[in-house]
Amino acid sequence: MEERLMDDPRKIKVKRNAVGGVEDATDALAPDGEEVEIDVSEDIVLPEEELDEDLIGLAPSQLEKELERRKKEAEEAAAERDKLLAAAEERLKKEKYKDAEALFSQALVYDADCLRAKEGVWICRTRNYTETERLYDRGYAEEFSASDPEVKNVLRGKLGERLEEERKAAEAEAAPLRKKVRAAQRERRSAFIANRNYYRWRLLVFVAIFCAFVVAMSICGSQIVHVRENTPAYLTIAFGALALLDLIPIVILSRKFVVAQRLVSENEKLSSTEEGAKLEELEEDLEILSLYLDDTDEAADEDTDEAADEE
Repeated sequence: MEERLMDDPRKIKVKRNAVGGVEDATDALAPDGEEVEIDVSEDIVLPEEELDEDLIGLAPSQLEKELERRKKEAEEAAAERDKLLAAAEERLKKEKYKDAEALFSQALVYDADCLRAKEGVWICRTRNYTETERLYDRGYAEEFSASDPEVKNVLRGKLGERLEEERKAAEAEAAPLRKKVRAAQRERRSAFIANRNYYRWRLLVFVAIFCAFVVAMSICGSQIVHVRENTPAYLTIAFGALALLDLIPIVILSRKFVVAQRLVSENEKLSSTEEGAKLEELEEDLEILSLYLDDTDEAADEDTDEAADEE
């Protein structure tokens, strides 16, 4: 429990709690019972334990046991981490990268902030910074983008130039393909859309005719009980037969329309052609390389700050 009386914007009066926090103004610093004013012109840093919600409300004895338990768990986790790191380093010396990567990853389970384990994972993935093939995995790239700056700096220092060269090569290959593939898409698009519209309008016409036959059949059928002649019955049968016959072109045109619509949709996909698939692969590689080489989040923050400054 903490009580603050803001008599002075630079000073507060506080109480200390039972677990070593602020409990009362009349504590050891004020033996005569007078209120103690604390200057807060500078930030007051409270012990980390006081900020842990799991520790709030614990009695001193319970708090001591909980802190001891946590300390023991941390020591056990550190010991297991060190054991795994040692085993991983042995595998790494023998160039058993797959086994070493698994051990480094297990070490991160016990200590998610262990920089050596994080760096070890990337050493294994790149075979001691000699290969880049496994880096072309979006999952790895996104993991790297969210990594610590220290890990990023090490990898970029080892493979940054090589990755930059690969990005330039991919961009040089993708640039002419973009123009060629996009131009071919636009050319096909007009033909595919015209084909789709051809079947669409004809389908709508036959659907409208079918509806007209059904309405006529319903009207004639309603007159059967009111007219003694057989004409309404004959007309009902005739319109029903025509409606059934009209279903044949409707089914055919529907299938052709679906195919035409699929062609329009497929044309918008880069993978619909061989060159488009190659371009799609290059674009994916460029996005992945940007995650390794560019700090997109930091750049976005800088742009936001610059915009705020201009305002």
